[in-house]
This record gives sequence, C-alpha cells and structure tokens, in this order.
Amino acid sequence: MLRNTLHSPPSRARRASALLATAALVGGGLLIAPAAFAAPATPPDDLGVTGADVMTHLTELSDISESFAADGYRVWNGPGYEAAARYAEQVLEGTGAFTVSRQTFEVPTPEFGEASLTVDGTTYTGSHFDLSEGIEGDYTAQLSLPSDADGAHLGCEPGDFAAVPAGAIVLIQRGICTFEAKIDNATAAGAGAVFVYNNERPAEEGVSPDDQLTNVASGPRNEDDSPAATLPQASGDAIAALVAAAPADVPVEGTAVIEKQFLVTESFNVIADSIAGDPDDTVVIGAHLDGVAEGPGVNDNASGSAAILALAERIAASETPNDKRIRLALWSAEEVGLVGSTAYVDDLIANDPAELERISSYLNYDMIGSENFTVGVYDANESTYEAPVEIPAGSAEIEQIYTDYFDAIDQPWIDTEYSGRSDYQAFIDNGIPAGGLFSGADDIKTEEQARLFGGTAGVFMDRNYHTIDDTLANVNRDAIDIFAPAIGHAAFALAWDATVEPSPEPTPGEPSPEPTTEPTVAPTAEPTAAPTTAPSPAPSATGGPAGSGPRGGDLANTGSDVDGSPLPAVGAGMLALGLIVAAGTVIARRRTQQ
Repeated sequence: MLRNTLHSPPSRARRASALLATAALVGGGLLIAPAAFAAPATPPDDLGVTGADVMTHLTELSDISESFAADGYRVWNGPGYEAAARYAEQVLEGTGAFTVSRQTFEVPTPEFGEASLTVDGTTYTGSHFDLSEGIEGDYTAQLSLPSDADGAHLGCEPGDFAAVPAGAIVLIQRGICTFEAKIDNATAAGAGAVFVYNNERPAEEGVSPDDQLTNVASGPRNEDDSPAATLPQASGDAIAALVAAAPADVPVEGTAVIEKQFLVTESFNVIADSIAGDPDDTVVIGAHLDGVAEGPGVNDNASGSAAILALAERIAASETPNDKRIRLALWSAEEVGLVGSTAYVDDLIANDPAELERISSYLNYDMIGSENFTVGVYDANESTYEAPVEIPAGSAEIEQIYTDYFDAIDQPWIDTEYSGRSDYQAFIDNGIPAGGLFSGADDIKTEEQARLFGGTAGVFMDRNYHTIDDTLANVNRDAIDIFAPAIGHAAFALAWDATVEPSPEPTPGEPSPEPTTEPTVAPTAEPTAAPTTAPSPAPSATGGPAGSGPRGGDLANTGSDVDGSPLPAVGAGMLALGLIVAAGTVIARRRTQQ
C-alpha cells in the first residue's frame, strides 16, 4: 500500500482550452505566420535553463554518490539514495515555488541464488533478471527455440512461439524488443522456463561472448510469468546449435535452476508540485534519481535529476507564473524495473483516478550527458522506428516541440525509439501523452551520427553505462549544454499559455475566420481572431517534421536548410515566432480511457 502525502486538488470543471497550431509551416524558405497571435514577450528559449545550472547540481549529486561508494552509491535502497533525495528536497523547497513530499511504496526485493541450464552434462552458468520469477528446486524439460520469419530466435511476436511445445524450456535471443515482451510471449505459449542469451557486442568494447547480462530489468514483477534468467552469448549459441541439430523425434532436454526469493522493502519518490498553475491541468516532468550499485551513476541518471532541479529553480525565477500546474518527480527503483514511477501511476489508478485524469502530459529525462552522445528525441510519430508500445495521442505533438526547437537553432537531432523502457512506460500505458530526450546508452554510434555530433563511430554512445566509470569526469559537457535549454523550452511550451489577447473582432459566438494562407513575414498590428482549431503539420513523406527538409536514413534533419537552400533571415526570424505558437500548444485534454 502506498503512503502518499500529496494533496489532491478539489475536483472542479476544467478550464476550456484551445488546441493551437504546434508549429508554423515552413515552405520555400518563408513562414506562413499564424494570423491569430502575435509573439509574446518571452523568447523561444523561454526559461533559460543552462548547462551550467545543471552542472551545479550534477556536481553535488556526484559527490554524494562517490561518498557512498561502499554502500552501493545511489542504489534505490541504500543510504546514498537517501542522501541524494535529501539534497533534492532542499533544492526544491528552497525555491519557494513548490510543495515537496515523499511518496513511499513497496519494492519486491529479490535475493538471488544459482541460475544455470544443464544440457548433455554441461552446466552453463547464467544470471538473473531483476524481477522475473524463480523455480523451486529444478526443472527438466525439452528445449525449444522461437522462430520468426527471418529464422532468428528473438521471440518478439506471439507467433514466433507457434512451434514451441507447452512446458518447454525456451531459449531466446536478446534484441529488438524488451525482455519483458519476450518473457510475456513465452509465458503465453506455456513455457516452463525462459533463458534469454546475450547478443553480439563490438570487439572494440572488449566485451567477451562469455560475459553475463547484468542489472537486467524485465519489467514489474508478475507472479504469473514463466521463470526466467539470462545466459552469455557463447552459452546461448552453443545450446541453440544443439537444439537446431537434434532430430525432431529426439529433442534435446535441459535442466533449469533459477534460485530466487522475494523480500519486501520500502523506497520513495520525491514529488514537487508547483504552487502556481491550474491544479486541474498538470504537466509531470520526471527523471529517476536512483542508480546501479556498480557505479556512481552520474550520467545514469544524476544528469536527468540535476536537470529537474535546475528546471525547478528557473520555474521559480520566471517573471510569469506557469499556467498549468507543474509536477516534478524524482523516481526511485527505476533500475530494478521502473518500480517507482509504476507505483506512482498505479496508486493514482487505485486511489485517485480523478488526479490521473488531470495529468495532460509527461516528459522524461533519462541520461542527457553521455560521453559519446547523440541528441535523441523520443520518436512518437514513428518516423524512424515502429514502436513496440501503444503511443498515446498527443505524444507526436510533444516530439515536435523538441524537434522544432532544435531545428530553429540549427542543432542536429535523431529519433530514438519510443520503447517505453524508462519511466514514461506507466504513463503511456494509461493513455497520457509523453515525450523526452536521450543522449544514448549501449547503442552503437554510426558514422553519420559521428559526423553530426562528433565522437567515435562503431562504439557505444556511453561506454561507461552501468559501470564504475560513470563518473562526473566522463559526462560530456557539450551534451549537457545542448539538452538543458531544450528541457526548459519543453516545460514552457506545455505549461505556459504563450499567447497574447486577440483583437476584439469577431464578437464572441461568431465563427472565427479561416487563417491566412498567404506567406507572411510579420504579424499585423491588429491580429485577427484565432481559428477554433488548427491542426499540427502532418509528417512529411520522409518521416521528418513537415517543412523540416531532407533526412538521411534514420537521422533527423539538422534544421539548417530547406530543399537544400539556406533559410532566409526573415524566415528564420519567423520560425522563432512559429516556435512560440508551438510553445503555446495545449495537449488535448485526456480522452476517455480505453
């Protein structure tokens, strides 16, 4: 049972909100300016969050983490996490703009024993998923492989298990979809046990095929799931070869051992609600504060947490109060299965569903300082990656807030898969529009990405991910400087009404005129009334934002040109105006839950 000290606002009718255009249209180097609104006084880089602001807090969190090295750094149930949370609470309370509370929840805490699979007299030692189920004693059964249309054993689709007999021990390759999806599909097929084996890693990283998967999250605990564990790549390849070579009438058998028991431990999220803003319309912005026990976790994810603290200070310093309530969240137990953020949403579902309905959007920041970084934006419009999750309506508009901003400042960006593999998962599962930024982890940087962002191609975007070397010295300050103002911009775009009053004509109740379709280089002195609704620009045929210019492969447009021509100075100036309109976007009120 959660102990939640948040105060829920009284229920009242929500204020009416218009869905404004998310961006001005760029065509032939000229902007079609919206006829309804003039530019507000606040510039498009709005709250003014800087890399220096973030680094101030990141340095403090790094020092805290290093001081608890002997106690697991900032692991969710250790003293380092408590100390980091106290520091965050002091910063948030010190702004005078937020009410701060802790939300306590229970965490099923596993104790691990042996994980192994014995085949033909050879015992292959494995490792554990964090919250997967274990086996009492051992389990002997036929071994089986899922198979997709390409002959791989990824297990990402239920149909991959069509030939897997019920009760089999299923061997699955890592890759493409989440571990949780693989285990769920195997469970649905009646698997007696599941072993996921590692995939190939680049030789440059010095990773042996005998290395284990460690600190592996498989989603929230589900006691109905088949027991599951991991194997190194070399072990999985060897066993898979035996299974593939065996005659159909003489299947290979194996004996699985997955020793695990669960205890119950408490942890807590830090929640800060802005004093200003409509309590019936809440923008939640979050990052996980916990790290793994193997290292200081400065990039993962003290960096995102530090950005939240820097954002809080800039929100408090804003001359114009936010129109929507802003809820800042520092999640715990992300590293053991997104437990803190999931517990938060589950608690609202169970105890205060009206408060869940008040959440109009969620923004997530998990790793923004990777040493070999890219500028990744969650690909909500699926222009590059087909998402393995359902994407709530309104999420693509959030993506465009970021991409329009980056385009306006000529900052290259790329899509990063909208996978649900961070703390936005529970929000999107409940229909809340979500977006975020990501500088990269154990994905391989391509040559084209190295050209755009610098760094080294052919290696991980963060070679220190989940290791003792995830230190302040290995955070890329250039990445922090790029991401910090974008985080401030997105908060402003969603939580402030950035428009000015329209002219008094037409009178209330009369239909608004259609917006002008003539290219305009400056707003008129007397802006006309807004159209009742203005749709967001549709994605272009290449998958990029409309008017964003050409894209190459999976790389987003840098925003530096349109149709190969430099954007005229007038058009660039008006693009800033368009971004202000994007900043005024109100994500459509929550639709009926499906």
